[in-house]
Amino acid sequence: MSYEHFGGTKKILSFVAEDWKLLLFLTILFALYFYYTSTFDFFEKKGVPYLKPTIFLGTLWPRLTGKKSFHDFQLDIYKHFQGQPYGGTFEGRRPSLYVFNPDLIKAVTIRDFDHFVDRNSLNLKEPRYLRRSLLVLKGTEWKAVRSTLTPTFNSLRLKKMLPLMEHSAQKMVEFLKQYDKKDVEMKDTMGHLTLEVIGACAFGIKCDALDDENAHFVKVAEKFNYMTKSKKFLIFFVLIFMPKMFQYLNISLIHRETCEELMGMLKAAKAERRQSGVRRNDFLQLLLDAYEEDKKSGNMKCLDDDTIDAQALLFLLAGYETSATLLSFAIYTLATHPELQDNLRANIQEETEGKELSYDLLMQLPMLEGFLLETLRIYPPLGRLDRLCVKEYTLPGTNVMVDVGDVVCINVIGIHMDPNYYPEPEKFKPERFMYDEKKNRPSHLFLPFGVGPRNCIGLRFAMLSAKTAMVALVKNFKFSTCEKTEKPVKFCTSGMLLKAENGLWVRVEAL
Repeated sequence: MSYEHFGGTKKILSFVAEDWKLLLFLTILFALYFYYTSTFDFFEKKGVPYLKPTIFLGTLWPRLTGKKSFHDFQLDIYKHFQGQPYGGTFEGRRPSLYVFNPDLIKAVTIRDFDHFVDRNSLNLKEPRYLRRSLLVLKGTEWKAVRSTLTPTFNSLRLKKMLPLMEHSAQKMVEFLKQYDKKDVEMKDTMGHLTLEVIGACAFGIKCDALDDENAHFVKVAEKFNYMTKSKKFLIFFVLIFMPKMFQYLNISLIHRETCEELMGMLKAAKAERRQSGVRRNDFLQLLLDAYEEDKKSGNMKCLDDDTIDAQALLFLLAGYETSATLLSFAIYTLATHPELQDNLRANIQEETEGKELSYDLLMQLPMLEGFLLETLRIYPPLGRLDRLCVKEYTLPGTNVMVDVGDVVCINVIGIHMDPNYYPEPEKFKPERFMYDEKKNRPSHLFLPFGVGPRNCIGLRFAMLSAKTAMVALVKNFKFSTCEKTEKPVKFCTSGMLLKAENGLWVRVEAL
């Protein structure tokens, strides 16, 4: 070995010994760069057009900087891929495949549903009663629980719940009369109504939501999705950089203390029902009856106590938030479209004059239904649907392979605002959902309740309670704009559910 070679090796070893920290840093930096960009050719390999990602953030920059609400962000994605059957985005390093073509949407959500049975969900370290929710359950467990719950929302049971809904609506009328000729923020106000309805119809609970604005139940329920800025940052950090760590960390996407307190109330209602033996025509009774049937048959895998608790909490929180969103945006729309409000009021008065409010009567108010469905088109509570591939799948008519574990997304707000399906989409036109025009549009192009077997199980309950409330409100009040009314509405940039940044303010006048 030559002296020169030995001397060169010695210099290298000396450099490593003296600067090992720098080398380690550069090695780690390279490894991180490689790991967080290793998926960025995912769509290129499949021949799928995609938004160009940046390291760590993927394509989420407009959302993470607070520049865009979730709905506006989804609308931008849809417009970017306008005319394309599919497209790709990145949430951090995770690819998300969007399908835009109506036939592909139908294939994924309906025709080939067995390939996309599951929703995409994080593997969180949650209490079991949260992990047993219908939203989170997968495969055969989801199917078993769903089939058990479905009879809750048939027409016979809904007819029996209608008097409770009507009673809550009349309480809402009395509640609002104290604000005659005053400006009212409608999202919080309608939240009181939906809590009252769900408490009565689902659990037989007296919430006092319309008797006392500061009722304990109301204050607890309103905080269910509250999250500090530090917690939001932590969730974002883990989601982007190490999502698999969620299963080891004690992080919840909802307010844990609120859920525990609500769960305590629901368990008390369940215990009282079992002890008293009193039977009611509500959601809780159906769950308890199904539980007893499973117990007798020795099959307690699908509907044990935690599963009952999970569905009860889901019904309360999901129904409260989404129904309040629908009603508040409906009233905002009345206030900003006075001619439409006059026409709707005249139609409701004509159709209900001298008649007792009934399930069949509410089903025969096409203008009211069209108005509510058009509200949901423009203001859907969720801007996107996700499905998780559980069996390898090739998108029909393409060579694009979807692997097990891949996420497929349906852009709800984009479809709803596409002029090809809804001409003049910015205009509010209830007639889109009336008579033949509604029948001629494929059901999978109207998505506020989802679509296919995994759609919202409570959609009929939600629509019936909304119709009952609107009949009472429109007949008793005039809604108009005030100084705080925003037009157009600025959507909140935090969270995924639709919410007005500065509230939905209107002037209320008793008739």
